[in-house]
Amino acid sequence: MRVAVYCASSDEAHQSFRDDAAALGTAIGVAGHELVYGGGNIGSMGALASAAQNAGARVVSVIPHFFHERGLTYEKSNEIHITEDMQQRRKMMWERCDGVITLPGGFGSLEELSEMLVLNQLDLVKKPIVLANLAGFWEPLWQQFELMDANKMLPAGFKNLVSRAADGPAALGRLEGLLKGEQR
Repeated sequence: MRVAVYCASSDEAHQSFRDDAAALGTAIGVAGHELVYGGGNIGSMGALASAAQNAGARVVSVIPHFFHERGLTYEKSNEIHITEDMQQRRKMMWERCDGVITLPGGFGSLEELSEMLVLNQLDLVKKPIVLANLAGFWEPLWQQFELMDANKMLPAGFKNLVSRAADGPAALGRLEGLLKGEQR
């Protein structure tokens, strides 16, 4: 399975987020999956990639040239794709994956998640999405989804577009189940 992971590049975030990213990376490697991610060597991104590779995963980095030129690329990746912009990066990531896990992150992670939700909603892709809800990080967003749904701004059954799990490794288990046809 090719797993796209959206996550933070911040070294300032609480260590628990990097630890969870590393635990997810290890789980991806142990399970024999491939990691497709934003290519960074800092924050949760760096912890994820390093742990995944150390556990035997193939690591595919997709990074815009302006981050690569600042030395932010995880250079030990099995593949490095340098894109012109963020849009090309997001597209390459969703084209190369079977499903998505979104770890806690900032605007970039939220943008990636939003795009995947819209693509799935419009049936342009059919790839499961799981939020790794470490320490309830995504609860406010989930409440917003429910408010949008209550006000009829989302398609019926929006919860078929996105699932939640307690943390990164649990999100991987959930994603594996969804790809095997388990119910959301």
